[in-house]
Amino acid sequence: MIQTLSKQMGGITYVWFLYRDGRTIQMYRGVTEQWKLNQDVSDSIEEKYTFRRQAKRRMEELITEKQAEGYKQDDIYGMQPGRKERETFRRRTKWLAYLLVGLGLFQFVTPFSLLPIVVLGIGIVLMFLAFISKDQLPMWLRIICFVDYFLMHVSFRQVQYIPHLFPILSIGTGTALLLYLRSKHKRKIEKIS
Repeated sequence: MIQTLSKQMGGITYVWFLYRDGRTIQMYRGVTEQWKLNQDVSDSIEEKYTFRRQAKRRMEELITEKQAEGYKQDDIYGMQPGRKERETFRRRTKWLAYLLVGLGLFQFVTPFSLLPIVVLGIGIVLMFLAFISKDQLPMWLRIICFVDYFLMHVSFRQVQYIPHLFPILSIGTGTALLLYLRSKHKRKIEKIS
């Protein structure tokens, strides 16, 4: 993520570019009209951290420090609006899909069954996924999630008439979610390159 901070002084714009790539922060300092100054103002600094959260925290501290010095934050190079939410949604949906496939395989492979409340909880999560993901998932996948919620709700309320209903639904829905997310990610990569 790139953040740009700039400050006007005497007709010259001083600029800081802060770039965070995982655990590394790179900072570049310069001016827009270098020819107006006698000395070289450009400078670059690189800091490496053990964990991503440390680098993220340091990036926020640097932005706060520069804003205290009078720099204003220009987010023209930063993350596009909504992109962070889409990435978070994709990551959480991927984990839900893995959970669905895992729970379905657990019931097929072992003689144990899941508690009905767990099945209802997964069904409710699928219902929320069907209603909340208007901009993220296509209509056919949202319909599958809602139908799965409905069938899981019925199987929770009544005796299971269809053996292995939950494993079949969870493996199918989890696989459909994973395949859709992978194909969408591949299309995004092909579009970039």
